[in-house]
Amino acid sequence: MQKFMMTAVLGVAFALSNPAAAACEYPADVALPDGAKATEAEMNAAAAVVKKYIADMDAYMACLDAEQVALPVEEQTPEAKAMHVKRHNAAVDAEEAIAARFNDQVRAYKAANK
Repeated sequence: MQKFMMTAVLGVAFALSNPAAAACEYPADVALPDGAKATEAEMNAAAAVVKKYIADMDAYMACLDAEQVALPVEEQTPEAKAMHVKRHNAAVDAEEAIAARFNDQVRAYKAANK
């Protein structure tokens, strides 16, 4: 928790010191193997890719939060807050979608390898 707080504080400080460099990068979508045809090694590699994607998406959401906090008071409009919520919710939806896609492939893998 202490490491997270330090990272968050540094992120906010960086965002405040250089707003142009503070743009949050949305993680690229990941390709998953076909669970019905994949090997165990491919499924294990996919699990690692999904974990990294979720970690990257969590970092993206933390960046969004830092951007919101760093906005000057006059720019903290209801519209800006609504856009922040929309972007955050879309990121959560993307995390849930990749997890669901991966779980579908895990079930297919298990069914093919009984």
